[in-house]
Amino acid sequence: MTKKVYMDHNATTPVDPEVLEAMLPYLKDCYGNASSVHEWGKEARYGVEKARMQLGELLGVSESTLTFTSCGSESNNTILRSVASRFAGQGCHIIASAIEHPCIYRCLEDLENQAEVEVSWIEPDGNGVIHPDRIAEEIRMDTRLVSIMLANNETGVIQPIQKIAQMAHEKGIKVHSDTVQGVGKIPVDLEELGVDFATFSAHKLYGPKGIGAFYARDRSWITPMILGGGQENRLRAGTESVPMIVAFGAAAEKSKRVHQEEAELLVAMRDDLEKRLLESIPEALVCGKEAARLPGTLCVCFPGIMGTYLVLDMAEEGIAISSGSACSANQSKPSHVLIAMGIDSELARGAVRLSLGRANSPEQIEEVANTALRLIQNQKEHPPEEETELDLLSLCD
Repeated sequence: MTKKVYMDHNATTPVDPEVLEAMLPYLKDCYGNASSVHEWGKEARYGVEKARMQLGELLGVSESTLTFTSCGSESNNTILRSVASRFAGQGCHIIASAIEHPCIYRCLEDLENQAEVEVSWIEPDGNGVIHPDRIAEEIRMDTRLVSIMLANNETGVIQPIQKIAQMAHEKGIKVHSDTVQGVGKIPVDLEELGVDFATFSAHKLYGPKGIGAFYARDRSWITPMILGGGQENRLRAGTESVPMIVAFGAAAEKSKRVHQEEAELLVAMRDDLEKRLLESIPEALVCGKEAARLPGTLCVCFPGIMGTYLVLDMAEEGIAISSGSACSANQSKPSHVLIAMGIDSELARGAVRLSLGRANSPEQIEEVANTALRLIQNQKEHPPEEETELDLLSLCD
Protein backbone atom coordinates (compact mmCIF):
# COMPACT_ATOMS: atom_id res chain seq x y z
CA MET A 1 0.00 0.00 0.00
CA THR A 2 1.52 3.30 -1.07
CA LYS A 3 -0.51 5.50 1.25
CA LYS A 4 -1.34 4.98 4.91
CA VAL A 5 -4.98 4.42 5.83
CA TYR A 6 -6.46 5.41 9.19
CA MET A 7 -9.53 3.39 10.20
CA ASP A 8 -9.46 3.88 13.96
CA HIS A 9 -11.70 6.92 14.37
CA ASN A 10 -13.47 5.47 17.42
CA ALA A 11 -10.14 5.59 19.26
CA THR A 12 -9.52 9.20 18.25
CA THR A 13 -9.99 11.51 15.30
CA PRO A 14 -7.52 13.88 13.62
CA VAL A 15 -7.98 17.54 14.42
CA ASP A 16 -10.00 19.11 11.62
CA PRO A 17 -8.21 21.97 9.80
CA GLU A 18 -11.09 24.35 10.59
CA VAL A 19 -10.81 23.42 14.26
CA LEU A 20 -7.06 24.03 14.26
CA GLU A 21 -7.57 27.39 12.58
CA ALA A 22 -10.09 28.40 15.23
CA MET A 23 -7.85 27.51 18.17
CA LEU A 24 -4.54 28.94 16.89
CA PRO A 25 -5.30 32.60 17.78
CA TYR A 26 -5.87 31.50 21.38
CA LEU A 27 -2.43 29.90 21.42
CA LYS A 28 -0.68 32.93 19.91
CA ASP A 29 -2.47 36.20 20.63
CA CYS A 30 -5.53 35.69 22.86
CA TYR A 31 -3.55 34.25 25.76
CA GLY A 32 -5.37 35.84 28.68
CA ASN A 33 -6.81 34.04 31.69
CA ALA A 34 -10.55 33.71 31.16
CA SER A 35 -11.14 34.69 34.80
CA SER A 36 -9.31 38.02 34.45
CA VAL A 37 -11.29 41.24 34.06
CA HIS A 38 -8.91 43.06 31.70
CA GLU A 39 -9.02 43.06 27.90
CA TRP A 40 -6.96 39.88 27.52
CA GLY A 41 -9.17 38.06 29.98
CA LYS A 42 -12.34 39.27 28.31
CA GLU A 43 -11.11 37.98 24.93
CA ALA A 44 -10.45 34.60 26.46
CA ARG A 45 -13.81 34.55 28.24
CA TYR A 46 -15.56 35.34 24.96
CA GLY A 47 -13.89 32.32 23.36
CA VAL A 48 -14.97 30.03 26.20
CA GLU A 49 -18.58 31.16 26.20
CA LYS A 50 -18.86 31.06 22.41
CA ALA A 51 -17.65 27.47 22.49
CA ARG A 52 -20.15 26.63 25.21
CA MET A 53 -22.90 28.06 23.02
CA GLN A 54 -21.69 26.08 19.97
CA LEU A 55 -21.68 22.85 21.96
CA GLY A 56 -25.13 23.62 23.35
CA GLU A 57 -26.47 24.18 19.83
CA LEU A 58 -25.13 20.81 18.72
CA LEU A 59 -26.71 19.07 21.71
CA GLY A 60 -29.99 20.98 21.80
CA VAL A 61 -29.54 22.36 25.32
CA SER A 62 -28.83 25.64 27.06
CA GLU A 63 -25.16 26.48 27.42
CA SER A 64 -25.78 27.05 31.14
CA THR A 65 -26.11 23.27 31.58
CA LEU A 66 -22.64 22.51 30.17
CA THR A 67 -19.38 22.28 32.12
CA PHE A 68 -15.95 21.83 30.54
CA THR A 69 -13.55 19.19 31.87
CA SER A 70 -10.33 17.57 30.70
CA CYS A 71 -11.89 14.50 29.05
CA GLY A 72 -14.81 12.10 28.89
CA SER A 73 -13.39 9.95 31.68
CA GLU A 74 -13.26 12.89 34.08
CA SER A 75 -16.79 13.85 33.09
CA ASN A 76 -18.12 10.35 33.74
CA ASN A 77 -16.32 10.07 37.06
CA THR A 78 -17.72 13.44 38.11
CA ILE A 79 -21.31 12.41 37.41
CA LEU A 80 -21.09 9.00 39.07
CA ARG A 81 -19.25 10.22 42.15
CA SER A 82 -21.63 13.17 42.49
CA VAL A 83 -24.64 10.85 42.63
CA ALA A 84 -22.89 8.60 45.14
CA SER A 85 -22.00 11.62 47.28
CA ARG A 86 -25.54 12.99 47.19
CA PHE A 87 -26.95 9.79 48.66
CA ALA A 88 -24.11 8.95 51.05
CA GLY A 89 -25.48 6.99 53.99
CA GLN A 90 -28.96 6.77 52.45
CA GLY A 91 -28.49 3.79 50.16
CA CYS A 92 -27.45 4.33 46.56
CA HIS A 93 -28.25 1.66 44.00
CA ILE A 94 -27.06 2.29 40.45
CA ILE A 95 -28.04 0.32 37.35
CA ALA A 96 -25.49 0.20 34.54
CA SER A 97 -24.91 -1.90 31.47
CA ALA A 98 -22.28 -4.63 31.28
CA ILE A 99 -20.88 -3.06 28.10
CA GLU A 100 -19.90 0.34 29.46
CA HIS A 101 -16.55 2.01 28.82
CA PRO A 102 -13.89 1.23 31.46
CA CYS A 103 -14.15 4.73 32.93
CA ILE A 104 -17.73 3.84 33.90
CA TYR A 105 -17.35 0.30 35.14
CA ARG A 106 -14.07 0.89 36.94
CA CYS A 107 -15.45 3.98 38.67
CA LEU A 108 -18.55 2.06 39.75
CA GLU A 109 -16.43 -0.87 40.91
CA ASP A 110 -14.35 1.53 42.99
CA LEU A 111 -17.44 3.12 44.54
CA GLU A 112 -18.86 -0.33 45.24
CA ASN A 113 -15.61 -1.45 46.88
CA GLN A 114 -15.83 1.59 49.15
CA ALA A 115 -19.42 0.60 50.04
CA GLU A 116 -20.72 3.89 48.63
CA VAL A 117 -23.01 2.29 46.04
CA GLU A 118 -24.48 -1.03 44.99
CA VAL A 119 -24.46 -1.77 41.27
CA SER A 120 -26.66 -3.99 39.12
CA TRP A 121 -25.09 -4.81 35.74
CA ILE A 122 -27.48 -5.31 32.83
CA GLU A 123 -26.40 -7.56 29.98
CA PRO A 124 -27.40 -6.78 26.39
CA ASP A 125 -29.12 -9.07 23.94
CA GLY A 126 -27.16 -10.86 21.22
CA ASN A 127 -27.05 -7.70 19.11
CA GLY A 128 -25.64 -5.63 21.95
CA VAL A 129 -28.87 -3.78 22.77
CA ILE A 130 -29.88 -2.95 26.35
CA HIS A 131 -33.65 -3.32 26.71
CA PRO A 132 -35.63 -1.05 29.06
CA ASP A 133 -37.59 -3.97 30.51
CA ARG A 134 -34.36 -5.59 31.70
CA ILE A 135 -33.51 -2.38 33.53
CA ALA A 136 -37.00 -2.21 35.01
CA GLU A 137 -36.54 -5.67 36.52
CA GLU A 138 -33.58 -4.42 38.58
CA ILE A 139 -35.15 -1.24 39.97
CA ARG A 140 -35.29 -1.05 43.77
CA MET A 141 -36.58 1.46 46.28
CA ASP A 142 -33.06 2.90 46.62
CA THR A 143 -32.23 3.01 42.89
CA ARG A 144 -30.88 6.51 42.26
CA LEU A 145 -29.38 6.35 38.79
CA VAL A 146 -29.45 4.45 35.52
CA SER A 147 -26.22 4.80 33.51
CA ILE A 148 -26.32 3.50 29.93
CA MET A 149 -23.99 4.58 27.12
CA LEU A 150 -25.53 6.03 23.97
CA ALA A 151 -23.33 4.10 21.54
CA ASN A 152 -20.81 1.37 22.23
CA ASN A 153 -17.19 2.14 21.44
CA GLU A 154 -16.43 -1.39 20.18
CA THR A 155 -19.54 -2.42 18.26
CA GLY A 156 -21.09 0.96 17.47
CA VAL A 157 -24.49 -0.32 18.65
CA ILE A 158 -26.84 2.54 19.56
CA GLN A 159 -28.99 2.16 22.68
CA PRO A 160 -32.67 3.17 23.08
CA ILE A 161 -31.82 5.91 25.55
CA GLN A 162 -35.05 7.84 25.07
CA LYS A 163 -37.15 4.82 26.06
CA ILE A 164 -34.83 4.01 28.95
CA ALA A 165 -35.03 7.58 30.26
CA GLN A 166 -38.82 7.64 30.01
CA MET A 167 -39.09 4.39 31.95
CA ALA A 168 -36.63 5.51 34.63
CA HIS A 169 -38.26 8.91 35.09
CA GLU A 170 -41.62 7.25 35.66
CA LYS A 171 -39.95 5.66 38.69
CA GLY A 172 -38.35 8.93 39.80
CA ILE A 173 -34.85 7.80 38.83
CA LYS A 174 -32.20 9.99 37.19
CA VAL A 175 -30.52 8.92 33.95
CA HIS A 176 -26.92 9.36 32.83
CA SER A 177 -25.61 8.53 29.37
CA ASP A 178 -22.01 8.42 28.22
CA THR A 179 -22.49 9.93 24.76
CA VAL A 180 -18.78 10.26 23.95
CA GLN A 181 -18.90 7.91 20.94
CA GLY A 182 -22.23 9.17 19.64
CA VAL A 183 -21.83 12.94 19.58
CA GLY A 184 -20.56 14.03 16.19
CA LYS A 185 -21.48 10.75 14.53
CA ILE A 186 -25.27 10.73 14.97
CA PRO A 187 -27.76 13.49 15.85
CA VAL A 188 -27.83 13.92 19.63
CA ASP A 189 -30.54 16.13 21.13
CA LEU A 190 -30.31 15.79 24.89
CA GLU A 191 -33.76 17.26 25.47
CA GLU A 192 -35.27 14.65 23.16
CA LEU A 193 -33.27 11.86 24.78
CA GLY A 194 -34.54 13.00 28.16
CA VAL A 195 -31.34 12.31 30.09
CA ASP A 196 -30.38 14.17 33.26
CA PHE A 197 -26.63 13.85 32.75
CA ALA A 198 -24.46 13.27 29.68
CA THR A 199 -20.76 13.32 28.88
CA PHE A 200 -18.66 14.27 25.84
CA SER A 201 -15.09 14.42 24.53
CA ALA A 202 -13.73 16.66 21.79
CA HIS A 203 -11.24 14.21 20.33
CA LYS A 204 -14.03 11.93 19.15
CA LEU A 205 -15.42 14.64 16.85
CA TYR A 206 -12.25 16.04 15.25
CA GLY A 207 -11.22 18.23 18.14
CA PRO A 208 -8.05 17.97 20.24
CA LYS A 209 -7.38 15.55 23.06
CA GLY A 210 -7.50 16.85 26.62
CA ILE A 211 -10.87 18.59 26.59
CA GLY A 212 -14.28 17.19 27.49
CA ALA A 213 -17.54 18.33 29.01
CA PHE A 214 -20.62 17.16 30.85
CA TYR A 215 -24.28 18.10 30.80
CA ALA A 216 -26.25 18.38 34.03
CA ARG A 217 -29.90 19.32 33.80
CA ASP A 218 -29.75 20.34 37.48
CA ARG A 219 -26.29 21.55 38.49
CA SER A 220 -27.09 21.23 42.19
CA TRP A 221 -26.52 17.47 41.81
CA ILE A 222 -22.84 17.96 40.97
CA THR A 223 -20.13 17.64 43.61
CA PRO A 224 -16.84 18.97 42.18
CA MET A 225 -14.02 16.42 42.00
CA ILE A 226 -11.38 19.15 41.71
CA LEU A 227 -11.42 21.98 44.23
CA GLY A 228 -9.71 25.33 43.88
CA GLY A 229 -10.89 28.46 42.11
CA GLY A 230 -14.45 29.15 41.07
CA GLN A 231 -14.08 28.23 37.42
CA GLU A 232 -16.93 26.61 35.50
CA ASN A 233 -19.59 27.87 37.91
CA ARG A 234 -17.63 26.34 40.80
CA LEU A 235 -18.17 22.87 39.36
CA ARG A 236 -14.66 22.24 37.99
CA ALA A 237 -11.70 24.16 39.39
CA GLY A 238 -8.63 24.94 37.32
CA THR A 239 -7.69 27.65 34.84
CA GLU A 240 -9.67 27.06 31.67
CA SER A 241 -7.71 25.72 28.71
CA VAL A 242 -9.09 28.35 26.37
CA PRO A 243 -7.52 27.08 23.11
CA MET A 244 -8.85 23.57 23.74
CA ILE A 245 -12.31 24.82 24.66
CA VAL A 246 -12.45 27.03 21.57
CA ALA A 247 -11.44 24.02 19.48
CA PHE A 248 -14.20 21.93 21.06
CA GLY A 249 -16.73 24.57 20.10
CA ALA A 250 -15.45 24.75 16.54
CA ALA A 251 -15.58 20.97 16.24
CA ALA A 252 -19.16 20.97 17.50
CA GLU A 253 -20.15 23.70 15.06
CA LYS A 254 -18.69 21.85 12.08
CA SER A 255 -20.22 18.56 13.17
CA LYS A 256 -23.66 20.14 13.24
CA ARG A 257 -23.08 21.56 9.76
CA VAL A 258 -21.74 18.49 7.92
CA HIS A 259 -23.19 15.57 9.87
CA GLN A 260 -25.91 14.31 7.53
CA GLU A 261 -23.83 14.21 4.35
CA GLU A 262 -20.89 12.74 6.22
CA ALA A 263 -22.99 10.00 7.84
CA GLU A 264 -24.43 8.88 4.51
CA LEU A 265 -20.94 8.44 3.05
CA LEU A 266 -19.70 6.57 6.13
CA VAL A 267 -22.62 4.13 6.03
CA ALA A 268 -21.98 3.44 2.34
CA MET A 269 -18.27 2.81 2.92
CA ARG A 270 -18.84 0.68 6.01
CA ASP A 271 -21.44 -1.46 4.26
CA ASP A 272 -19.14 -1.92 1.27
CA LEU A 273 -16.29 -3.01 3.54
CA GLU A 274 -18.58 -5.36 5.46
CA LYS A 275 -19.87 -6.92 2.24
CA ARG A 276 -16.38 -7.53 0.88
CA LEU A 277 -15.22 -9.21 4.09
CA LEU A 278 -18.30 -11.42 4.47
CA GLU A 279 -18.29 -12.50 0.83
CA SER A 280 -14.87 -14.05 1.37
CA ILE A 281 -15.38 -15.18 4.97
CA PRO A 282 -19.13 -15.86 5.35
CA GLU A 283 -18.59 -17.52 8.74
CA ALA A 284 -17.33 -14.22 10.19
CA LEU A 285 -19.63 -12.52 12.70
CA VAL A 286 -20.52 -8.84 12.42
CA CYS A 287 -21.20 -7.69 15.97
CA GLY A 288 -24.53 -5.91 16.30
CA LYS A 289 -25.38 -6.40 12.63
CA GLU A 290 -29.15 -6.39 13.24
CA ALA A 291 -29.06 -3.35 15.53
CA ALA A 292 -28.80 0.36 14.82
CA ARG A 293 -25.09 1.20 14.63
CA LEU A 294 -22.88 4.24 14.33
CA PRO A 295 -22.38 5.08 10.64
CA GLY A 296 -18.69 4.23 10.41
CA THR A 297 -18.23 1.42 12.92
CA LEU A 298 -17.64 -2.19 11.89
CA CYS A 299 -16.71 -4.80 14.50
CA VAL A 300 -16.08 -8.26 13.04
CA CYS A 301 -15.10 -11.55 14.69
CA PHE A 302 -13.04 -13.77 12.39
CA PRO A 303 -12.91 -17.44 13.45
CA GLY A 304 -9.57 -19.14 13.78
CA ILE A 305 -7.39 -16.06 14.23
CA MET A 306 -6.21 -13.65 16.94
CA GLY A 307 -7.53 -10.15 16.37
CA THR A 308 -4.53 -8.56 18.06
CA TYR A 309 -2.18 -10.15 15.54
CA LEU A 310 -4.32 -8.92 12.67
CA VAL A 311 -4.11 -5.40 14.14
CA LEU A 312 -0.32 -5.65 14.22
CA ASP A 313 -0.12 -7.11 10.72
CA MET A 314 -2.38 -4.40 9.32
CA ALA A 315 -0.23 -1.76 11.01
CA GLU A 316 2.79 -3.19 9.22
CA GLU A 317 0.89 -2.60 5.97
CA GLY A 318 0.18 1.01 6.93
CA ILE A 319 -3.44 0.46 7.97
CA ALA A 320 -4.66 1.51 11.41
CA ILE A 321 -7.47 -0.55 12.97
CA SER A 322 -7.99 -1.86 16.49
CA SER A 323 -8.83 -5.05 18.31
CA GLY A 324 -12.04 -6.01 20.05
CA SER A 325 -9.98 -7.12 23.04
CA ALA A 326 -10.46 -3.83 24.82
CA CYS A 327 -8.46 -2.43 27.71
CA SER A 328 -6.38 -5.44 28.50
CA ALA A 329 -2.62 -5.71 28.24
CA ASN A 330 -3.07 -9.49 28.35
CA GLN A 331 -4.71 -9.96 25.00
CA SER A 332 -5.72 -13.56 25.70
CA LYS A 333 -8.67 -12.07 27.52
CA PRO A 334 -11.51 -11.31 25.09
CA SER A 335 -13.55 -8.14 25.16
CA HIS A 336 -16.00 -7.82 28.04
CA VAL A 337 -18.45 -6.24 25.60
CA LEU A 338 -18.47 -9.19 23.22
CA ILE A 339 -18.65 -11.72 26.05
CA ALA A 340 -21.64 -9.85 27.52
CA MET A 341 -23.31 -10.15 24.10
CA GLY A 342 -23.00 -13.93 24.37
CA ILE A 343 -20.25 -14.31 21.78
CA ASP A 344 -18.06 -17.38 22.28
CA SER A 345 -14.74 -16.44 23.88
CA GLU A 346 -12.66 -18.10 21.15
CA LEU A 347 -14.54 -16.27 18.43
CA ALA A 348 -14.33 -13.01 20.40
CA ARG A 349 -10.54 -13.28 20.37
CA GLY A 350 -10.72 -12.89 16.60
CA ALA A 351 -12.48 -9.53 16.82
CA VAL A 352 -11.25 -6.38 15.14
CA ARG A 353 -12.84 -2.96 14.85
CA LEU A 354 -12.64 -0.79 11.77
CA SER A 355 -13.99 2.69 12.45
CA LEU A 356 -14.23 5.02 9.48
CA GLY A 357 -14.29 8.79 9.40
CA ARG A 358 -13.32 11.92 7.49
CA ALA A 359 -9.86 10.51 6.78
CA ASN A 360 -11.34 7.78 4.59
CA SER A 361 -12.54 7.61 0.99
CA PRO A 362 -14.48 4.98 -0.99
CA GLU A 363 -11.32 4.22 -2.98
CA GLN A 364 -9.64 2.86 0.15
CA ILE A 365 -12.25 0.21 0.91
CA GLU A 366 -11.22 -2.41 -1.65
CA GLU A 367 -7.54 -2.24 -0.76
CA VAL A 368 -8.21 -2.41 2.99
CA ALA A 369 -10.54 -5.38 2.56
CA ASN A 370 -8.09 -7.22 0.30
CA THR A 371 -5.22 -6.58 2.69
CA ALA A 372 -7.21 -7.82 5.68
CA LEU A 373 -8.32 -10.97 3.84
CA ARG A 374 -4.75 -11.74 2.77
CA LEU A 375 -3.43 -11.31 6.31
CA ILE A 376 -6.25 -13.38 7.81
CA GLN A 377 -5.46 -16.23 5.43
CA ASN A 378 -1.78 -15.92 6.23
CA GLN A 379 -2.46 -16.12 9.96
CA LYS A 380 -4.60 -19.22 9.49
CA GLU A 381 -1.85 -20.90 7.47
CA HIS A 382 0.89 -19.79 9.86
CA PRO A 383 -0.70 -19.45 13.31
CA PRO A 384 1.42 -17.64 15.92
CA GLU A 385 3.11 -19.95 18.39
CA GLU A 386 2.33 -17.79 21.41
CA GLU A 387 0.35 -14.66 22.07
CA THR A 388 2.05 -11.31 22.15
CA GLU A 389 1.25 -9.29 25.24
CA LEU A 390 1.10 -5.62 24.45
CA ASP A 391 -0.09 -2.59 26.31
CA LEU A 392 -2.81 -1.64 23.82
CA LEU A 393 -4.65 0.78 26.08
CA SER A 394 -5.89 2.76 23.07
CA LEU A 395 -8.18 -0.16 22.30
CA CYS A 396 -10.39 0.77 25.24
CA ASP A 397 -11.58 3.92 23.46
